[in-house]
Amino acid sequence: MSVLAKRKLDELEDSDDEEPMLGRQVLPVANLPDSFDGVPTDGMQYLFTVRRDARLLPHVTRVDNPYATPEVPVAGPEPGPSEPKPHSDVLPSEEWRTTFLRRFKNFRKNSVQPTIHVRIPDASSKIMPDKKERDLWWAFLAGRPESEWNPPKKPKQPKVTRWQQRNAKKGAGAIAFADDLHENASLSYDAPENGGVEAGPSNTSSEVQGDALTSDTAQSLPTPSGTPAPPDVSADVSMASEPDAGTVGSAPPVCVPREPTPMLMQHIDHRYAIHLLMYFTHWINLHLDSPTLPMTDITQTHARWMFTLLSRVDDWISSDETSLLRNLARACISLMAARRRSHTAENESPEEGESVKIMDDTSCWMIISAITGMWGQTDLWMDAEASLTEAMDAT
Repeated sequence: MSVLAKRKLDELEDSDDEEPMLGRQVLPVANLPDSFDGVPTDGMQYLFTVRRDARLLPHVTRVDNPYATPEVPVAGPEPGPSEPKPHSDVLPSEEWRTTFLRRFKNFRKNSVQPTIHVRIPDASSKIMPDKKERDLWWAFLAGRPESEWNPPKKPKQPKVTRWQQRNAKKGAGAIAFADDLHENASLSYDAPENGGVEAGPSNTSSEVQGDALTSDTAQSLPTPSGTPAPPDVSADVSMASEPDAGTVGSAPPVCVPREPTPMLMQHIDHRYAIHLLMYFTHWINLHLDSPTLPMTDITQTHARWMFTLLSRVDDWISSDETSLLRNLARACISLMAARRRSHTAENESPEEGESVKIMDDTSCWMIISAITGMWGQTDLWMDAEASLTEAMDAT
């Protein structure tokens, strides 16, 4: 930049008559010294003071950082020993919910990634029960053998047509007519014209056959005490009822519950997962209605299945599917409330010496937090607080 151009630019910055940018000024400004401190008498003097004060202001303004110095938290009054425990403590903390939800989202992303070194099952073999077999799924999760959760299908009976029904009726009529003819013939043979003298040997043989038939029939007829089985079945039952010397005193087989492995989960999609979660809601409610009923305990293995199945549910679900998930969360809340009413300790086994652990409160909170956080059902926290508070107050 030349010296002349720089001098003109300095004159424009110092001049009140010219505006260096946005065109020329419109209103006239008084030409007063910078030391002017009187009261403006007209508009030109007022504009002079405004422009002078604007030149004194800084071009950049900095605001003090409010977080530069950490604030000292104000210590609140500590509750006394006789004060009741606040009801908000029955729910997990906000920090725990946020951390769990972040990790659950990461788990959902990782669970759908392709996995290597996973054995692909044979297409002809069955690895799990059908979707609509609820009782078979309970046996499958409990670790029962395949013969219980995959029983052989019964052969379908052929459908009887009307033509076959009519032929069957005609055949029954013909058999009845032949029996009548045979009965009439035997009567005429047993009662000859000479008074039955010639029929002596025949009568004797027929009586012997009749006695033998009567004795055999009497043994096979049903009695008030029970109906006898066929000879071959009776023999098999009698042989099966005899205890084997090698099996006497042997312990029953131990069933190991099945875990939700990646090989099994790759065959379960969104709709399948929703259907199985509906089964878990039914099983929890069944346990709450009949807690003393055997084989209805909800274990930690069931909790892991519910957690894994929730990872297979899509981000966007319908209203009916949302209702099913809300029912599952409410069932977990009811399970914790029932445990507080009955003063049942967590991880308490139904029988002494049993290694199966009951679904604890932490697992219930994980299921509830996943449903409330992933699918926006935050109002369930209020339901949980109300139910658990009522259960604690009742005790």
